[in-house]
Amino acid sequence: MNLILLLVIGFLIFIGTYMILSVNLIRIVIGISIFTHAGNLIIMSMGHYGKNMSEPLIGEGNEHFVDPLLQAIVLTAIVIGFAMTAFLLVLVYRTYRVTKEDEIDVLRGDDDNDDE
Repeated sequence: MNLILLLVIGFLIFIGTYMILSVNLIRIVIGISIFTHAGNLIIMSMGHYGKNMSEPLIGEGNEHFVDPLLQAIVLTAIVIGFAMTAFLLVLVYRTYRVTKEDEIDVLRGDDDNDDE
């Protein structure tokens, strides 16, 4: 199970990196969103405490409790990731409305055809 989770996290980081290195602004925002999902999976993967336990349980004997710290951290990360994605989408939308461009190369202002 840990190998599958590791492969999924690696695949998400690979896809996120590929999308962030894109020229299109929407793909960059989607790549950042995929990175946040990979980060959430990394945090959730830290919840393994024992060899025979599949859930992050705390306790002795017949009384077991779920550790709420990882759940709180992941929930906070989900909310922050959603807020950042919404902010970046509004920023991209406003940039498109003003400049009528959605590619980062055009927005950078590099003019290769200028002869000075």
